[in-house]
Amino acid sequence: MKYSLSISGGFTGITKKYAGEVSVAGAELKKIVEALNTPPLAKNENLRDGLQYHLNVQKDTENYEANFDDSNLPSPIRSLITTILNQK
Repeated sequence: MKYSLSISGGFTGITKKYAGEVSVAGAELKKIVEALNTPPLAKNENLRDGLQYHLNVQKDTENYEANFDDSNLPSPIRSLITTILNQK
């Protein structure tokens, strides 16, 4: 599946962007799509120096997009981000 990921915020506030393709197993892909289709928890306004994540995933003809931060990042999305970061 294709992805684009933007990570911003943190102590330095420097935005990092990633794009490419990643292979994800069927069951894991289903969890990722469910997490992207579920409205995220409310933002933590007291979160300081936290990271914000903007993720866009394209599987076949479907596009999924969502925004998260460190306080509301679902486990399947966290795993996907870890996989993406470990590819580089």
